Amino acid sequence: MKYLFTLVLCGLIAGCANCQTHDTAVDVGGHRLNFHITRGTGMPILFEGGAGADETIFDTILKPLEEITQATLITYARAGSGGSELDTSNHILEKHGLLQDIEGLETALKKLGYNRNIVLVAHSYGGFCATLYAARHPSTVKAAVLIDANLACWFLDSYVDSITQLRKKLFAAQKDTIWANYYPTMNLPNTVALMRKTPFPANIPAIELVSEINFPDSTWARRWRECHRQFAAAEPNREDITAYGCGHFIFRDNPPLAISAIVKAYAGAQPKAEADEVMKRYLSYSLGAFDEIKKKKVP
Repeated sequence: MKYLFTLVLCGLIAGCANCQTHDTAVDVGGHRLNFHITRGTGMPILFEGGAGADETIFDTILKPLEEITQATLITYARAGSGGSELDTSNHILEKHGLLQDIEGLETALKKLGYNRNIVLVAHSYGGFCATLYAARHPSTVKAAVLIDANLACWFLDSYVDSITQLRKKLFAAQKDTIWANYYPTMNLPNTVALMRKTPFPANIPAIELVSEINFPDSTWARRWRECHRQFAAAEPNREDITAYGCGHFIFRDNPPLAISAIVKAYAGAQPKAEADEVMKRYLSYSLGAFDEIKKKKVP
């Protein structure tokens, strides 16, 4: 099996020999967003990380996805995180919200030439970002994979109010405000209000991966599970998968599961000939990947 895995890996790498990776900072009007891009030949996949995530958050799954899909892979950091700058021209809370983040992303993708057909992958807070982007571009977003992603139905008014008051006290006690943390944190009421009136487009196929191990509070955990179940049940083109044994970072706890979901969504957005080639490469990858998991469990 080791010999077979070596052959498979060599074949995948050879198939993506033309993939090129680079970082680039894009001016989006007063500040720059930093992008990490692996140039491929297929439709781009855009990754949205959680709150405060940088460009490297998805590194555990990018290489296999590069080899399997041969797509252009785009990761980036939102304003103030990773290598991305924060707009310091003003400190008005409402000027640093989710809408401004997505407007900046749209500007950058247009400048980079990736503002056409695309597949979205989102984790945690990135679920809000992906939802808003998809709602603003329902004809060009061809599929989405939501990995333990934020959904508005989980955020009850009582929770939003209580957590916002707690955060106000915490920031008031700080000597120096870290604005990159302050804006997304304190904008939670505005973000939830925006998301409640911005449903995920019904025409876009979506695969949800939902953690089995999440909140220690059983009520919160049950609500998280039910919220995602409702989302998936709302449309026939949505799939809900429980990631057993996984915490919030499913793509780290079980990389093959996350990769499988992304490949399935990506292949489903391709013409048949291209989809067949993607799935052939995926089957080759899976032979080695799942064997490696078993090998790690052997004492």
